[in-house]
This record gives sequence, structure tokens and C-alpha cells, in this order.
Amino acid sequence: MDAVRQCVLGCLPVPAVTRAGSLSAADDHDGEDRISALPDALLREVVSRLPIKDAARTAVLSSRWRHVWRSTPLVLYDAHLFPFRGDEARAAAIRRILAGHPCPLRTVHLVYCFFGIHERDLMKQWSRLLAAGGVQDLVFISQPPPVDMPLPADILRCTELRRLYLGFWEFPDTRCLPVGAGATFPHLREFVLLNTRIEDRDLDHMLASSPELETLGLVVSYGLPEVVRLRGKKLQCALFWLSMAVEFALVDAPCLERLIMWHTCPPGFDESDDEPRMRVRIACAPELKVLGYLELGAHELQIEHTVIKADTKLSPSSMVPSVKILALTVNFSVSTEVRMLASVLRCFPNIETLHVESAIADKPTGGHYAEFF
Repeated sequence: MDAVRQCVLGCLPVPAVTRAGSLSAADDHDGEDRISALPDALLREVVSRLPIKDAARTAVLSSRWRHVWRSTPLVLYDAHLFPFRGDEARAAAIRRILAGHPCPLRTVHLVYCFFGIHERDLMKQWSRLLAAGGVQDLVFISQPPPVDMPLPADILRCTELRRLYLGFWEFPDTRCLPVGAGATFPHLREFVLLNTRIEDRDLDHMLASSPELETLGLVVSYGLPEVVRLRGKKLQCALFWLSMAVEFALVDAPCLERLIMWHTCPPGFDESDDEPRMRVRIACAPELKVLGYLELGAHELQIEHTVIKADTKLSPSSMVPSVKILALTVNFSVSTEVRMLASVLRCFPNIETLHVESAIADKPTGGHYAEFF
């Protein structure tokens, strides 16, 4: 679990605020306060780029700075709060900040708060405050990481979100939520699930309810969702990383340019068996330019209605001419994969860059053909 936790934490967006900034104007100044002469709008930008404790301290400088602080959209990273005083002090501070700041919540990253089953009421309270504050950028990680910790449903009321990262949760049931013009997340552009269980129907709902979505990430996803159906008029990039699924389908993604996969396979996969395989299905992705890694031993490629096999006779409908960069993983000592390689390459006639990873077979079925290719 430590390796999974480190993988998840390594995928989080880099904070826009740091405590390690240098005081570039600390020396050789004439004592004149030039910063306070700046317009309020610019001062709010300055305050929003400070660690939360330093930002709050600006309120004691003067009545004007107090107004600036109270009118600055909140930027909160829990790593900046009482790092040596324990979880209770940090949790109490977060509640006070979320409940007490009068302005909207721009960015909230809750990564180092440790939740237990007995703290579900606290999580629900925070979720309600996040929704009421109109949070735009939310990273919400459950620590320690039991993947069956229910995510409070009030998170689905955060309709102002532009970016959402969730880690170590069980996603709530969306069947009671509306779909259509009153989208759940009308402004959401980036949605990433990290070791978070989500039912197929709930992922379908999220995609249908996020008309502005551009980036989708599923990282360390073990068996749920079983079937990933990519739909989105503005979706440009999809990431499927260290994950399992029965099928990954590009159903209706007219703007999708990149499908990045790494170490993906179906649940219960065994290299020594012919089945099961994770189906990678390309139905509608006319702008797809980057695809991979396709693992010939773990994936079954389907283009529209054609399942690609070693002896498949290709037609124009079973080709993807838009792909320029293709990445493949091949066991060159497994004869079935070697025979598949030529067929797969013919499906992408306009490749400009080809990456081939030579994998090691547990049970070779022939000679090693890497040098031949």
C-alpha cells in the first residue's frame, strides 16, 4: 500500500503556492511601502500566492489589508497548516478557514488529513462547506488509504469546479442526479481519479455531466470501472495508468488527441492464458494522434466493428489514419504477439514515431525475433 500511496501522491498537481519563496526585496530598500500603493485587484493576487497562514497575517497590517484579505478568493493547501501539531489541530484549522472566509474558494488541496470511519460527519461537513464556497480547484485525498471510504455525496454539489482530483475513495451513487442542460459540473475541465472505485454508470454520468471536460485520468484503478466509455465533445486527453478494466472504448470523442495507457490489463489477467484480454475499442476518435502503450499480450484492439487479429484483412474502416505516434509492448519470444505486430502496424498507416517496448515472456513459445524486426 505504501507504493500505491506514493504513486498517487506523485500524480497530484504541483501547488501554486510555496513556503520556500525568497524575499527578493528584503535588502537594499528605502523603507517606503510601495506594495500598499498597488490596486486592490493586484494586492488580492499577491495575497492569494502566499501560504495560508502568511496570507491571513496580512490582515493585521492595516484596515485596507484586512479588506484585501477578506475579499481574496481562498487558496488553501493543508500541507501548510501546523505540520507538527497533529491531525486534530489541522482538521480544526481547516474547518475554521472553510467556514469563516467570506470569499469564494479558488483552490483547496486536502492531502494530509487522516480520516477514519468515525470521522464521516467531518468529511460531510467539509464537503458542504466546499460546495457552498464554490470551490474551483479541489484535490481531496483520503488518508490513510482504504479504498472503500465513501466519498461524501455533497462533493457532487461543487458545481463551480474546474479541476477535481480524488484519491482513495468510493465514488457516490449518481443515479439520483440530473443529466443534461443542468450539468453537475458545467465548468469542469480536468477530472482525475486516483485509486478510487467508481461504477461504470457513475463514470458515464460524470462524462455526460461535464460538457467542458478536456482531461480524464484513471490511475491505479483495479477493476472499477469495468468498462470505460469515453464520450465528450471537448475531451482531448485520456490517461489510463496502472489500471485494470474489461474494455476501454473511444465511443464519441471527436476532439480526443491523446490516449495514454501504461501497465493496463483486464482483471484476473494471466500472461500464460489467451483470455481474458482488455479490449481497446476505437469507434469515434477522428483526431487521435497519440496512442499507447498497446500491449499485444494483454490488449485486444477493435477498430469500429473489426477485431484486429494476426490474419485480419484490413479495410479503410479498420484503419486510424490520424495516429502519428504509436507505442507498443511486445513479447518477441511469443509467436502470437509477433504475428499480431504486423497487423496492428497496418492499422495506423501514417505513423511518424513508433515506440516498441520489448517485454519478457514467462513462457516463451518460439525464438526471439527482436533482432529480425
